[in-house]
Amino acid sequence: MIKKGLLISTALLLFNLSYSQQYVTTGDFDRTSKASFGVNFNIYNGELRELRDPNFQAGLGVTLGYEHFLRSSRNISLRGNLSMYSIKGDDALAPVLERETRNLSFKATNFEFTVQALYYLSPLPYSGYKDRAFGNLYFMLGAGVTSNNPKATLNGSDIQLRPLRLEGEDYGTLAVVIPVGLGLNLFVNRLVDLQIEAQYNMTLTGYLDDVNGVYRDPISFADPIAAQLSDRRPEIGLLPAAAGDLRGNGTNDSYVRIGFRLNYYLPKSLYGKSSIRCIVNKRTR
Repeated sequence: MIKKGLLISTALLLFNLSYSQQYVTTGDFDRTSKASFGVNFNIYNGELRELRDPNFQAGLGVTLGYEHFLRSSRNISLRGNLSMYSIKGDDALAPVLERETRNLSFKATNFEFTVQALYYLSPLPYSGYKDRAFGNLYFMLGAGVTSNNPKATLNGSDIQLRPLRLEGEDYGTLAVVIPVGLGLNLFVNRLVDLQIEAQYNMTLTGYLDDVNGVYRDPISFADPIAAQLSDRRPEIGLLPAAAGDLRGNGTNDSYVRIGFRLNYYLPKSLYGKSSIRCIVNKRTR
């Protein structure tokens, strides 16, 4: 009897298993991370060019990024960015005579690293990244650092300004930057998004352009090149400035970045995760 009972139990178990839930691998991934490459224009704002000026004097830039959506809130992602960008400003292009006669100029190619939080109006769906919105507005706020290496051109040569201490001030090779902005995320295809962004980058330095304070006494310069770069009004036939005259306005500099980036959704298998395993009802014969 015991053997007969075991046989009956085994048969019933096998029958139930033929209708049971089984795991199958979908071969797809719920991709919550993406890598990006962007191209942008950067417009400097400071003593040598103001945002209201009609001449943009824009410099080009490129950005690499990595973005990851948070599990706790699929509206929010964190993004790291590494950028190389150029900025420039020239008093000769200023619409104000006082700035035009100052006759200073600069240019710089800097590197920047930032970490940002992005808030999307439409969350990444729980059904998977493939069901994301076609158009998705987002806002961003972050912090980071930028290199600070202004140069000026004299007699056809580019000269680094920071080591010359043209205003008698020492400032570092790095500056804190706080980016804030907004963007529009557009669905291109299953794996690719296009992001169009406008970003305002506030810095905690007034020396992105090497102009912020007052003129040094000309006789304090041991280097005649530094003395010439400090006050370039004599180059256009004007009298030199006196020691202590205002050279800058003492405010921090900033720059606006406008551009786009292509985003590629990364499979989780790239960082140690497997494809999704779904539970399905499957009848076996």
